[in-house]
Amino acid sequence: MEANNKLRNEIIDHDKFIPNKCKQECKQACPINKTGKLCIEVTPASSVCFISESLCIGCGICVKRCHFDAIKIINFPKGLTNEVIHRHGPKAFKLHRLPQPRAGEVLGLLRSNGTGKSTALIILNGSIKPNLGRCENPPEWKEILKFFRGSELQNYFTNMLEKNLKSQIKIQYVDSVAKSKAAQSIVGKRLKIVDQRDKLAEIIDKLDLESILEREIKQLSGGELQ
Repeated sequence: MEANNKLRNEIIDHDKFIPNKCKQECKQACPINKTGKLCIEVTPASSVCFISESLCIGCGICVKRCHFDAIKIINFPKGLTNEVIHRHGPKAFKLHRLPQPRAGEVLGLLRSNGTGKSTALIILNGSIKPNLGRCENPPEWKEILKFFRGSELQNYFTNMLEKNLKSQIKIQYVDSVAKSKAAQSIVGKRLKIVDQRDKLAEIIDKLDLESILEREIKQLSGGELQ
């Protein structure tokens, strides 16, 4: 989304989104909403908070006013507009560029949570096909290879498609938790069972677990399981 010569992405964390427990301060504080336009649309009964990509000016006021830290606005350099590799949905995070594996070298990815490391890896191992940002009209491999033409990624994906390259994945130990009997439990109930030191309330607060207490363990992501 471009506005004021900037590219930005508005992200709503739906696990933290609890509109019936706040006064929708994000909507009330939005300077665009105050002009009569609907940049932020949300009510106490909403299941999804909508932020208009075309109207948002990236001021960040809504981020500061959200009591549950459910809103993030990330600004990107304008030059990355044509370098979107993948997007999971219209309001989902966009992955710009990909790391380039090279024969005989070790490639490591270090970054904070939610920056696209896992998405990049599952694209490189062939689990998902990069949609180049077109989640509703994804391209075929012919167009994808053309997009990467002239780079090492073109050869990498060509070898992968021709079965000359095979990826191996080492599953994290925490993934086995999602397949155990405990995975049938609700997070909050399971934590109460294992709380031997009566520290549950403190841990929930420190690790920001309030939003997942009612979810089944098998529905958690790898980061949440850790």
